Amino acid sequence: MISRRKLVLGLAGAAGAAALSRALAPGAPRDTAARRALKLPIAPSGWPFPGARIVAPSAVFPPEFGVRRIYLDAGHGAPGNTGNVSCFCVEEQDFTLSAAHALAERLNATGRFEARVGRTFDRPLPYPERVEDAARWGAEAFVSLHSDVRGKIDTWSPVQGRTCPLSLAAPGFAVLWSDEGDPALGARRLALARAFARRMEEAGLMPYSGAGYSGLYSPDIAQSGVFVDRRPQEQRIFVLRRPSMPSILVETHHALDAREATRWSEPATLDAFAAAAAAALADALGGEGTPASKPPT
Repeated sequence: MISRRKLVLGLAGAAGAAALSRALAPGAPRDTAARRALKLPIAPSGWPFPGARIVAPSAVFPPEFGVRRIYLDAGHGAPGNTGNVSCFCVEEQDFTLSAAHALAERLNATGRFEARVGRTFDRPLPYPERVEDAARWGAEAFVSLHSDVRGKIDTWSPVQGRTCPLSLAAPGFAVLWSDEGDPALGARRLALARAFARRMEEAGLMPYSGAGYSGLYSPDIAQSGVFVDRRPQEQRIFVLRRPSMPSILVETHHALDAREATRWSEPATLDAFAAAAAAALADALGGEGTPASKPPT
């Protein structure tokens, strides 16, 4: 399993580094195929371009914090639901599972969390079973990882013989939540969503503006990168409204943006995201007292 996870995360890294290197090489003609496809300026800087600085935020754990159980939902991977296909032709269900395992390993290494990933590479899992599993296990937060697709879609060939979708119009992360149901639970969801977005922004990751979310999600007035689900009632996101513990959905990046997809294959980005997640969980759960007693694993 570890080698398969590393393979999936490495697909974007290997192809992306090669394609971006060709486009960004000193003296590369502006009219090269790679540069035209990526629409890159002469001297790119800032996220998500290569070399943009990211940092690991520091978590503050209250003395009574204990060890918290965090259920990591690797988005999609349900029967008949593979999700999007990235600019490197990687299915979303594979990216999210790799990213979820990478996050779990890093959270568990802190000694402050027991993180569980809800599915495996070889077994599709319906969303209701994930929510039930999290409740049975006694999870205190439910974090669903995804990648997003936005903007007008073009195509490019990151490697010879392969054509993949491409769109560079709307990079950035988004954190989604639901205000349905019990107001107290809704307030805890919002606190968790704001904490994740705040800490991800602190890490150097860029929040999405939300320009393409009209009619789907409404932006938060207090924290950039946070959006509440406003889809028609029958289309609202199951894992945001059904878990009994605070739940959020993190759109980690724009999967059709070759710059972001490449950065999200890098260990440094995964490290910074995990540190941001740990800090956000400490912020959101730290004021809720000691962990509740958990049922046996």
